[in-house]
Amino acid sequence: MRRFLSLPNVILLSLALGVIFGWIAGSAKLLESGILLELLKLGGDLFKSLIFMVIVPLVFVSLICGMMSIGDLRKLGRVAGRTLVLYLITAALACIVAILLVNAVKPGRAIPKETRDRIAKEHEAKQKEIVGKIKTTEHTPWTFVRGIVPNNVFSVLASNSQMLPVIFFALLFGLCAAMIEAKRREHLSYTFESLSLVMVRMIQVVMFTAPVGVFCLIAVATASIGITIVKAMALYCLVVVLGLLIQFFVVYGGVIRLFTRLRFVDFIRACRPALVTAFSTSSSAASLPVNMECVNKRLNVSTSVTSFVLPIGTTVNMDGTAIMQTVATVFIAQLYAIDLTVMQQIGVILTAMLAAVGTAPVPAAGIAMLVIILEPLGIPLTGIALIWAVDRPLDMMRTVVNVVGDGVAAVAVATMEGEDVKYLPVDTEEDRSSNG
Repeated sequence: MRRFLSLPNVILLSLALGVIFGWIAGSAKLLESGILLELLKLGGDLFKSLIFMVIVPLVFVSLICGMMSIGDLRKLGRVAGRTLVLYLITAALACIVAILLVNAVKPGRAIPKETRDRIAKEHEAKQKEIVGKIKTTEHTPWTFVRGIVPNNVFSVLASNSQMLPVIFFALLFGLCAAMIEAKRREHLSYTFESLSLVMVRMIQVVMFTAPVGVFCLIAVATASIGITIVKAMALYCLVVVLGLLIQFFVVYGGVIRLFTRLRFVDFIRACRPALVTAFSTSSSAASLPVNMECVNKRLNVSTSVTSFVLPIGTTVNMDGTAIMQTVATVFIAQLYAIDLTVMQQIGVILTAMLAAVGTAPVPAAGIAMLVIILEPLGIPLTGIALIWAVDRPLDMMRTVVNVVGDGVAAVAVATMEGEDVKYLPVDTEEDRSSNG
């Protein structure tokens, strides 16, 4: 009974109840006006505000912790460069695969055109506001680059709609902090790690309000959109799963084949304990100790490479999360009849890559980071509730992809460093403590 009443199950139950209630209320026209509609909107708005409240500090602190964990960049040299380039390439491939799939399947178009047109009309004022801002801004090929560098960091920290400058400042702050005197760096790192723990706990607290928030948002959305939302969500889940499978077998399998002499099936066998941990906990951080043990003891990767590549990957290498965020952004835009231009979709890819870097390695943190991508495009944040409601099984699968990506990078970098990477079966593995 306790397992049935776990938070993910309660959120799924609230989704089902919200769909049923919204369908009945929409059919009976119970939400056209009155206190019931206002109460549901209030519950949904408060839930969204809670997400907004934690998003900027979560991004800021998580990124700084990740960059500071790199250590003295002047000593890392070749290993650091290869690791970060490999992470960047796999993240880009993940987002490109996701954008191609979601545009091919168009899950958000499963809702009838007349319904989407009505929804678009309801959000016309917001869209005009966004378009107005775009028209009053000078657009050149370098506009995007200029917008990344803030001239007043405090003003962008106070705005949820300018997350790229926040990410840039956090990365720069973290890099510079990693270069200061070791003793001072340790004190500063401890402070930010403590802040990171606080932010993770705040996310967990916000998650306890998710069942009520999801029910309110889904009830209003279903009453407005209709029962066809169920088909759209099923297609959304299908697209995300397809993207994860392609990243897992094609991209990561290709990296293993290209850079190492390992068979991909042996790599999976070696990392199986880490994958089980990732799937059951939905947390890259919880899987890190197991993943390090597997890569070090079962794949013959040195301690020096393992202890650098995997902890950094836990923070900055979130390919599965990037796939979800890319698909979710375009899906919600399709749902609300918002046509994203090619340049906007390229922006989605770049922002999803950066947002994935800033995602805390804990369950459901990737959903909160969707705000970074949706808000600048003027896409209604109400759609996050739909994503959140079905996210638990997808979160488990994308965490597996995230953890596999870290292991793949570790064996690839170790091979490039001249190490003898090979599969060591459990019953024949030897003590390799001297290999570090």
